[in-house]
Amino acid sequence: MTRILLPIGVLSMGLLTAFLLLTNRSQPEAESLQPEPPRVEVIEVQPQSVRVTVTSQGVAMPRTEIDLVTEVAGKVIHVHPAFAAGGSFYRGDVLVAVDPRDYQFARIEAQSRLAEAQRLLAQEEAQVEQALKEWQVLGKGEATALALRTPQLREIRAKVAAAKADGAKAKLQQIRCVLRAPFDGRIRAKHVDMGQYIVPGEKVARLYATDSLEVRLPVSMEQLAFIDIPWISEKNGSTHTAPSVTLHTTIGGIMGRWVGYIIRTEGALEPSSGQLSLVARVSQPKSDQHHGRPLLPGTFLQAEIEGREYHQVFVLPPAVLNTRTEQVLIVDDTNRLKLQQLDVLKSETDRLVVRGGLQAGDQVVVSGIDVPIEGMQVTIATPSPSVAPIP
Repeated sequence: MTRILLPIGVLSMGLLTAFLLLTNRSQPEAESLQPEPPRVEVIEVQPQSVRVTVTSQGVAMPRTEIDLVTEVAGKVIHVHPAFAAGGSFYRGDVLVAVDPRDYQFARIEAQSRLAEAQRLLAQEEAQVEQALKEWQVLGKGEATALALRTPQLREIRAKVAAAKADGAKAKLQQIRCVLRAPFDGRIRAKHVDMGQYIVPGEKVARLYATDSLEVRLPVSMEQLAFIDIPWISEKNGSTHTAPSVTLHTTIGGIMGRWVGYIIRTEGALEPSSGQLSLVARVSQPKSDQHHGRPLLPGTFLQAEIEGREYHQVFVLPPAVLNTRTEQVLIVDDTNRLKLQQLDVLKSETDRLVVRGGLQAGDQVVVSGIDVPIEGMQVTIATPSPSVAPIP
């Protein structure tokens, strides 16, 4: 009997102990898991004065380009040492010379005819004087022009004038045998060479001036609102201060840069695009960043036109704007996100110029949140230099 009751008692005590342990165990406190607010980077905006720029593009063309044309006939006996496509010259240089001997002979002949006509004129004047004296002694009444040899005198005087004109013409043609450069420039193309016979009106070469170049820069009607265009005043003919233009292109891996000014606008809009072309002039077109390399006609250029200056506007990085809604995220005084509608004055490559929708001291979110929700609690972090606005 004792053998049966002892195991039962031990088992009962074990069950009782286990029950007491389970019933008296303290329950762990439920931990409240609160998510940490996301960290965002912001910039604090302040109103400032900003001068905007308008971008365009165009091709450099010479301000002056002409065909050098001969006015005489003859064989080419001299050409400039640089008389070839791309050759440079200075104003007054002899580019082409034509054999002048035919015109020298014509000038000598004209001088001979002039001397003969002057001799005949002297004789005729003496005869006119003699006829007048004879009429005064023997004549009666009013003398006729024929009696006083007036028609003969006019004829001889006309021959003298014609001989002088022939001499002046021969001298002028002799001078025209030498074709001089009318400006400092370069040769775009040549059409004649040594020994070639040319005739009046024949093109000798195509020249362009290197003192300045012009670039046509088309801009839209919206872009025109940002530029002080040099409209000509009908009252006094004066113009506004010409906006400056920075032109640049890459030449051999190096950025070439030139500075010019808007000098005029073209007289009509482009029918196909509705754009107006501004004309920029670059004087002494040598690059200030490309070892003085000249700007050549035909170079394709990017242009940044100086625009108007605006005051009390804000500058933001372009990435902060939702381009579809034109809204940005700002952090309010309670560190919560808020969508703010902006009035964007101008969107440029590296910045946004905003004229409405922000206040001084507003904190605009520039990064740190992928899925923003208005009213979300956030923590402000220090902005990195890479996202700072461009002034």
